Amino acid sequence: MNSNTDFCYKPPYVYNSSSNTKSDFEFTGDDKSDCTLLIHNVQFSYSGEYKFRFITNVDRFTGKPGVTLQVTDLKVSLIRLSGNGTLKQGDSLNLRCDVNCTHTSSQFVWSKNNQPLNTSGPVLHFPALTVRDSGKYTCTWETNVTSGSETISLHVEGDDPDNPEHWSIWVIVLVITGVIVVLVIIGAVIHNRRSVHTEQQKKGDSAMDFNVQKNEDDSATYSNVQKNEDDSAIYSNTQQQEEDSAIYANV
Repeated sequence: MNSNTDFCYKPPYVYNSSSNTKSDFEFTGDDKSDCTLLIHNVQFSYSGEYKFRFITNVDRFTGKPGVTLQVTDLKVSLIRLSGNGTLKQGDSLNLRCDVNCTHTSSQFVWSKNNQPLNTSGPVLHFPALTVRDSGKYTCTWETNVTSGSETISLHVEGDDPDNPEHWSIWVIVLVITGVIVVLVIIGAVIHNRRSVHTEQQKKGDSAMDFNVQKNEDDSATYSNVQKNEDDSAIYSNTQQQEEDSAIYANV
């Protein structure tokens, strides 16, 4: 890599078996037929042409052509077309899948919450956002030799009738309303029973007053009858005395 000659005579080397220096480049092959190179923590600076060279006591060999490594940066950008601040219903925007290289066989695949979308191309257009557009969008970039993906989240503010949270709020409201209605009904029943009990108590008191009054009237009548009987007895005794006196006078 970065050699001035095709045969890699001069350093730098990304890996050298005679060196014990540790780096992101690891030789995982053997000394016979496997010359695999493993690259950890890939960086943009690792882009370039890689060649394999071995040296023996009798010969030297450099593999040509080498292997070209192109490190790309894949990211999803949000481009606001209308509105500002938090995303709201009616705002418009684009999601753009960006790579810093081009390839004739490049293909872009979009998905929402891991579900494929029926669209293609590096741009996903939203002419008028709704709450249902909230979710995680993933752009997958593919070629005939490599692929990569990047995810971005959208949250659109507003009420969604299909949102479980929306339904849970309405359920809470209905439960509270139902409890209030039940309490009102129970209060009305208790009040009605108390009214009936009070009315019955008043009727009972009236009947008792009537009985007392009746007993008083009966007592008065009995007293008058007794008095009349006493007066009749007195009058009878007086009459008899008068008759006796008359008889005595005649004698």
